[in-house]
Amino acid sequence: MMKRLQSVQSSPRPKDGGIYSFGQTYTISGNERSLNDNPSMERPLHDIKRFNISSLFEDTWFGPRIWKSKLYDGILPSLVMILLTLLFNLLFIPVEVMFGTPGLLIYTLILLAGGVYSLGKCVQMRLNEISRAWYGLMSGLLLWFVVNTAGRLGESSFSIEVEAVMLLLAVLVAATLWKTVFPLGIRFIAFVFLVEWTLRFWLNLHVFLAESFQFFQWSYYLSGFIALSGLIFFLLWMFLKAESRVHHLWAAVGVWFCTLMVMIVFFRMPL
Repeated sequence: MMKRLQSVQSSPRPKDGGIYSFGQTYTISGNERSLNDNPSMERPLHDIKRFNISSLFEDTWFGPRIWKSKLYDGILPSLVMILLTLLFNLLFIPVEVMFGTPGLLIYTLILLAGGVYSLGKCVQMRLNEISRAWYGLMSGLLLWFVVNTAGRLGESSFSIEVEAVMLLLAVLVAATLWKTVFPLGIRFIAFVFLVEWTLRFWLNLHVFLAESFQFFQWSYYLSGFIALSGLIFFLLWMFLKAESRVHHLWAAVGVWFCTLMVMIVFFRMPL
C-alpha cells in the first residue's frame, strides 16, 4: 500500500493549460499591457460618444431626417387639412343647389363612410403610430363635416345654451379618458372634432351676444389677431422645438386651426 502511494506521488502531474499554480511561471509575449493602459478601449468609446452627440444634434435640430419630418409630418398635414376644409365647404353649396336635400344626404353619407373607415384604421395596432395619427386626423375632420352638414339638412337646431352644455360635457369626457383609455389615433380624432366644435360655438356666441354686449362686437376681430399670433407660435414650435414626428403632427393641427380661424375672421370663409 505504501509503495502504491509513493508511486502516485512521484508520477508527473498532467499539464493543463487552463490551470496554473501560484508558483508556476509562464512566458510573456510582450503584447500584454497593464490594466490602466488601455488606449485601444478608450479610443472606440470616445469615437462612439462623439458620434452619438453629433448624430443626436443632427437628428434634433439640423439633420436632414428632422427636416424631412417637419415637412412631411408638420407642413403637409396642415396643408391637407386646410385644403380639405375649403373643399368640403365649397362643395356644400353646389350640391345643395343642384341636388337639394337628397344630394346633401348622399354627400353626408359619403363623408360618414370615409370617417368611419378612417376610424377603423386609426385603432389598428399593426399600423405604426404615425399612420394611426394620420387616420385619426382624417377621421376627426370627416366626422365633423358629417355633423356640420347634417345640421343643415333640417330646420331644427340647438340653442346656444344647450350647445354650451353639450360641448362642455364632451370636453370633460375626453379630458378624463385622454391618457388612460384613448390611444393615439382616438386622441387626434377627439382633438380635431372638439377644436372644430369649439370654433363654431365661439363664432355663434359672438353672433348671439353681439347685439347685447359691445364687447363681442370687437372681440370677434380680436380672436383673429390671437389666432394669427397662435399661427406664428405653432410654426416656431414646429421648426425650433418639436423633435418627434408625433409632435410635428400636433403642431400641424395647431397650424390648421389658427389658419382656419384667420380665414374665417378676416376673409369671411364659411364654417
